Amino acid sequence: MLSGWSVLTAQSVSELEARFNRSGSKTEKMNLAYQIAEKSIASNAKKASDFANRASQLATEVGDKRREADATFMAADAEYRLRNYKEASNRFIHAWNAARNYGLRDLALSSTEKLQDIALKQNDYREALKWSKETVNYLKDSGGGARGGGDAQRRLENQLAAAEANNRTLREQLAQATGQTQILETTYQSQIKEVQEKTQQVLTQKEATISQIEQQKRSTDSLLSSKTRMVETLTKEQMADAIVRAQQEQELQEQKTKFAEAELRQQQTENVRNVLAMIAAFVLVLALLFYMRFRAKRRTADELTEKNILIEAEQKRSDDLLLNILPPAIAQELKTRNKVAARKYDKATVMFVDFTGFTKVAERLSPEMLVEELDYCFSNFDRIISQYRIEKIKTIGDAYLCASGLSDMNASPSDIVRAALEIQDFLLALKAERLDRSMPFFEARVGIHIGPVVAGVVGAKKFAYDIWGDTVNVAARLEESCEPGRVNVSEDVYDFARYEFEWNHRGKIAAKNKGMMDMYYVTAVKQY
Repeated sequence: MLSGWSVLTAQSVSELEARFNRSGSKTEKMNLAYQIAEKSIASNAKKASDFANRASQLATEVGDKRREADATFMAADAEYRLRNYKEASNRFIHAWNAARNYGLRDLALSSTEKLQDIALKQNDYREALKWSKETVNYLKDSGGGARGGGDAQRRLENQLAAAEANNRTLREQLAQATGQTQILETTYQSQIKEVQEKTQQVLTQKEATISQIEQQKRSTDSLLSSKTRMVETLTKEQMADAIVRAQQEQELQEQKTKFAEAELRQQQTENVRNVLAMIAAFVLVLALLFYMRFRAKRRTADELTEKNILIEAEQKRSDDLLLNILPPAIAQELKTRNKVAARKYDKATVMFVDFTGFTKVAERLSPEMLVEELDYCFSNFDRIISQYRIEKIKTIGDAYLCASGLSDMNASPSDIVRAALEIQDFLLALKAERLDRSMPFFEARVGIHIGPVVAGVVGAKKFAYDIWGDTVNVAARLEESCEPGRVNVSEDVYDFARYEFEWNHRGKIAAKNKGMMDMYYVTAVKQY
């Protein structure tokens, strides 16, 4: 017997879209849109983004805060896969704020890690450092740095210490990168100043040479003027002789001027060549410094990526361990407040499953095979009840205790009855398989009762989530009064689920310390 949820998860994306278009319920459309996004994110990130946004909007309308934050995070992840980093950053920030407001610690930390990764991909180390600091501050504010609390809490402390160490490393690397930039700027300013000084020296020398030439020209002009005056008073012979000497002197002066101009041009050429050599050397040094800076930034980015991967893995292991011990709502409360208050639930449905003839079966199996067989059975019990969002409480030897209607778990008595029938069907199929192989097999009795219970976490070193109350005792008495292979329920359970199943009224039967009680066998799910 398969549950509705398992059939839903087996459907294709196209089938889910068809159901989404036909559905008139906002809650159902929200869940379908979220599943379409979840199934599409690896193959079609654009579709995943669209349906995740729809799921987020529907969750806002129906008031499902957890689903709103999860859907927003999934939409951001889809945009991240599409490399729309700006849109992804906006949505991750939305998911981060929503997760903090509603106490969703795992989602909040995942959002800051994604924001830090986006900043690194864009080479924005200051932004990456900002989100690293946000991670550390959030871990401190939410109790990640508190002392005590057992093994799970110490892992959270180690996680905070790792995040703080990563923060310090990032600050040091950013400071180192900034220091290299300052050195580069200082070197650049020094080189420019040196080039300017040398250019000014060349210009000064050029101006001095030009001034000298002009002075020589003025002297020549003065000399020519004087000779002209002398010529006026000389005889023709003297004039001719003076003209020859003046021409000779003028030619000599012109040769000196040409020689000085040639020397000046040669000096200018050498100065330009020297300046070009200095500029080439400066460009080479600048390129080398930029290359060194690029290598340092690349190495820093690789180290940050590796550290983020390690942080993600450690965080997932820590969360998985805690969720394997406690229900999600209780685990979240424990991480947030460092303690869990006991709570009373008025309509919790409790189910006891106990193997019959366990001692005889155990005698025929080795200890290793016995433990392996119990693990196989209890693992399948876990699989069955998880389909109905039923909370496993504990195992006591060969007995299995679970309940619904606790915290945010399923409060429908009908679903726990369906789970009980699936457990008996599983054991019946296992019995047939073991008989074919001439191996021992297990049969079980099941007792179900509904009523008030108190639930909470006990223990200081090893967390244990448990329930107490007369409802638990009555469920145990119903299991003791049951035949192997059957599901025995109280009259209260019958009243809640009487129209959904076929029943066999057993009448009033004596229960230990409870007197006479009306009991019912569940025979099958009613077919319409």
